[in-house]
Amino acid sequence: MKWLRWDLSLEIDRIAKILFFLLALAVIRSTANAQSGPPSKEKTAMREASPKCSDSAPGTSVEMPNAPHGLFVILFPGAKVNARASVLLHNPAVCGANFYLVWNQIDRGPQANPRYDWSSIEGQIAPWVKAGKKVNLIVWATTYSKNASATPEWVFAKVPSVNCPAFGHVPVFWNSEFMSSYQSFISAVVEHFGSNPAVGYIRFGLGAGGEIFPACMYFMKDQGFSDDTWRKYIFAMLDYQKSLNSPKQLAVGLNAYGEPPKLDFSAAVAERAVKDGIAIGNQGLSADDARNDAAGKPCMADWCRIFRQARGKVPLILQTLGPTRPDHSGDVGSLVDMLPFAVSQRVQIFEIYVQDWLVAYDPGSPGYAQYHAEYQKALEDAAKELGGN
Repeated sequence: MKWLRWDLSLEIDRIAKILFFLLALAVIRSTANAQSGPPSKEKTAMREASPKCSDSAPGTSVEMPNAPHGLFVILFPGAKVNARASVLLHNPAVCGANFYLVWNQIDRGPQANPRYDWSSIEGQIAPWVKAGKKVNLIVWATTYSKNASATPEWVFAKVPSVNCPAFGHVPVFWNSEFMSSYQSFISAVVEHFGSNPAVGYIRFGLGAGGEIFPACMYFMKDQGFSDDTWRKYIFAMLDYQKSLNSPKQLAVGLNAYGEPPKLDFSAAVAERAVKDGIAIGNQGLSADDARNDAAGKPCMADWCRIFRQARGKVPLILQTLGPTRPDHSGDVGSLVDMLPFAVSQRVQIFEIYVQDWLVAYDPGSPGYAQYHAEYQKALEDAAKELGGN
């Protein structure tokens, strides 16, 4: 019977180890669930209390409820942090995400068949569409890097260009060949995505990146750059977008340039965009804006004053100057301060950096332990006004 007692003790020991493993696994899962965000009851309450991103009358803070509205994750091209954004796919405060169409990655040129390769962007948006989120598209004809270009080589072959330290290889925007080539791509983007129900709005960059800043302007003096030339080019491109009668809301990102900044330029572009039914935005929100506005000084590119004049005419969009600083330091400041101020200005679309979302909802993010509660509250309070998903 000794062998029987030995086998029995082994079996008991094996069962004990299995039970211990299962208990440990349950504890780990319980801890992970507790750290991944508000408890399920709180999430359920938030879903019930918040309007939806797709609601046509979600609340008094949305001036144009039939247009896109809500909080969106910025997924810059090739950014390593994008991989961590998957934790936000089912977050009810997140309406969706912004994706970037880089011209030379899609358009193979008039001689190619097929000319356009949409597979990369379609693959990027697929998980968000599957999760029921909205996706917005930002189109780049140039980049913000001295070592990169977004303009196709076949365009450079027939359009004058310059190289500069801040933006790299850049075409002469007001050249008629460039304008017609880029307009063809703009038309193709609207045609391809116009019937996609998951797409919210499309913002076409007309200068640097997704904005209207005249990239390499000091290097283009010999190419005819002037304030009047730049203004006429921007107006012509906005008017062309209007002519497309896009089924999707189109948008433009306002900039000022020069020293001191030419705020009359920002105002003129905004006025033209409103006339053309194009949403206006600014990608430079910082802590200084609220302080300057209270003191009667202009916000970045004078967006505060411009937005007040445009309320109810076109949707208003804001993006912070960069990832925010939860400790309220630096030029950008804390999301806790900026979101309530911007909502009070009737902004209805927010483009928010992945890093800020992770502070609020990713336990592995630096700053989560100290700041997640206040960042969650700021984001969810805004979602209650503008819509969640």
